Amino acid sequence: MRDMKNQNKIQVQINNEIYELSAKALRNYQGRQYIYVSHADAGSLVKQFVKKMYKNQDVVVKVKSDSFAGGNSLDVYVHNKIGGEVSEKIFKEINQFANLWEYGKFNGMYDIYEDYEASGAKTDKGMELQAGVKYVHVNNRPRFGTVEAILNEVLNEGRAFSQVIKYYTDSSTKMNPAKAKTILVGMGHEVK
Repeated sequence: MRDMKNQNKIQVQINNEIYELSAKALRNYQGRQYIYVSHADAGSLVKQFVKKMYKNQDVVVKVKSDSFAGGNSLDVYVHNKIGGEVSEKIFKEINQFANLWEYGKFNGMYDIYEDYEASGAKTDKGMELQAGVKYVHVNNRPRFGTVEAILNEVLNEGRAFSQVIKYYTDSSTKMNPAKAKTILVGMGHEVK
């Protein structure tokens, strides 16, 4: 179970594929060992899944995990290199894998969060991988603010570069228009 190269990591096998998790994920409750898949570990698993399953395809995945009062979340963004959607088949497969790590859903009718009867997964040797994410959202598009989001708007949606970048003004996104412009010019696209 432990990876001897790095004592801070463990390896698990799911559907004949080896995945790496933080050693903190390995838990023991009343003598029963299990693996708790936190929001950060779930993000790592999704990235590893995409890398293994679509390594020779034009599939990019970016994840963002957050912790907040009363829970946590995982946002997954999948797209191709220029920000366009991936095929419906690939999106469904990634969505299904990511949602393994969500342990319930919000019931708006009763204003409560309800746990699923079954969530998580098992390793190939039968050890429980317990879902630890309250909310999982998978998007077939790039995250706003990224270079890929700009490329998608210009190349796939047909919007003018100048119109797209006017919303890229905060400190975390202001460098991305220049990067996107370089890529667009390199592709022979006229940028105005």
